[in-house]
Amino acid sequence: MEYDLVTTGIKLVGTRIQNLAISNNIVDIKNGSKRKFGLRINEPSFENVKSNILSQMRIDFLVELEQDNKESFKMEISIEGAFLSEEGVDQEEFKSLVAINGASAIIGIARGNIESITSNVFNNGKIVIPFVNLIDYYKSLTENN
Repeated sequence: MEYDLVTTGIKLVGTRIQNLAISNNIVDIKNGSKRKFGLRINEPSFENVKSNILSQMRIDFLVELEQDNKESFKMEISIEGAFLSEEGVDQEEFKSLVAINGASAIIGIARGNIESITSNVFNNGKIVIPFVNLIDYYKSLTENN
């Protein structure tokens, strides 16, 4: 396999947790806990940098857990990713790459961060966020507008 044939035209420059807020009164996660997950992909910014395009995208995540005796957990976390186009990628193509590949990268990074943080918050257990179908996410946005 030639590796250049599977490259995407986009590079991840870096990520950061921009915001993190936790409210919790749960010690151990119990089986059958009610879990909620949501996210909002914010409009990315784009700017030309020499012969490349730089983009920054932020995704806001909401994770909630409820269990008996009115125990609850709520985490709001915003993660920002920076992406750089590879040579020869035009602006429209790069926008599509950021929307799908960039968002997928940030969600994957968020998954690891959320697992790590919640494994330290609870005495026993951690929260694993579900996979996200980005095509359906963007379709739902257009259907709601």
